[in-house]
Amino acid sequence: MAKMSRRTAIGGALGMAAAGALARPHIANAQAKTAVYWAGQGFIPQEDAAMRKVCEDYMKESGNKLEYSLMPFMALNQKTISALTSGDVPDLVFMDAPETILPQNAWDDKIVDVSDVVAPYESQLSETARLCSTFYNKTTKKRSYYICPIKQGTTPFHIWGDLVEKAGLKMEEIPKNWDRVWTYLKQAQAPLRSKGMRKIYACGLQVTTVGPNDGNNVFRHFLIANGGEGIVTQDGKLHTDDPKVREAAIKSVEFMTNLYKEGYVPPEALSWNDADDNNGYHEKLFMMDFDGTLSTELAMIKNKEAFYQQMKVLAPTNKNDGTPMKAQSTPAAATSPRAPRTSRLPRIS
Repeated sequence: MAKMSRRTAIGGALGMAAAGALARPHIANAQAKTAVYWAGQGFIPQEDAAMRKVCEDYMKESGNKLEYSLMPFMALNQKTISALTSGDVPDLVFMDAPETILPQNAWDDKIVDVSDVVAPYESQLSETARLCSTFYNKTTKKRSYYICPIKQGTTPFHIWGDLVEKAGLKMEEIPKNWDRVWTYLKQAQAPLRSKGMRKIYACGLQVTTVGPNDGNNVFRHFLIANGGEGIVTQDGKLHTDDPKVREAAIKSVEFMTNLYKEGYVPPEALSWNDADDNNGYHEKLFMMDFDGTLSTELAMIKNKEAFYQQMKVLAPTNKNDGTPMKAQSTPAAATSPRAPRTSRLPRIS
């Protein structure tokens, strides 16, 4: 039976973005019939149900077959890295946080260039989506699209508003400057412990390198808040030797380290993966977390009191110098790993 190329599988990743995540493929091989597709699980059952429907609808309309698998975030991360290392890759991977995998593999020419797929939609993309979806390939010696951006998220503070009030503080009195948000909310820890919540911490700060997405994301926000946003400029140049960037990095590390050393962060935060802070927040192990999009809230959507009344979301505030702080945004994306040059496409019937 004829093979389905990776271009075929990924070609439609943007075509039905408004309706879901996959779409009718751009047929590079008219005889193609089967492709392998991996996707991350959603945070609520409805997300997975929607993804399965998209896949089933695609197969029904196209006549092609998708061997699709939905798996937890960390499992997808690990399986994708293993696949790229061994060369036994799927045709398409869809994930919410691809930044720890894509740059190096695009550099090493292990991901398919999908610039022709993205081109018809490029004018509809935000600047962030464009910048975060293009990478440099040392083989082709050019920067190209290696993911098809589907959606974009930002990172807010997630706060148990009921615990803020219980501690004698007020949501409306939370300061606007970045460090002061953390400093104000850490005051809640002592009053809450004195009222019987003996094991609660103030901050769900991801001082972790295990994540790997959340730890990197949080540190970038601290870096920006301290004026270090120029660490990488739009031309792709690294500026770690810039005194302003170096000073911002030092201030960020010191502030985060002190929060941890002073006991406002759970000790196990050093080894959190990207789901551990969500779970800790749900259990009220800590009062405040800084995490991406609405994943934290969605997992508790059935708890009406928590979802609609107790949990509050606070957008990133000003930098420490009082100037507006733009939120970091990362696009979720579909990408297509490249099989080894000397082999046929794996697992394709």
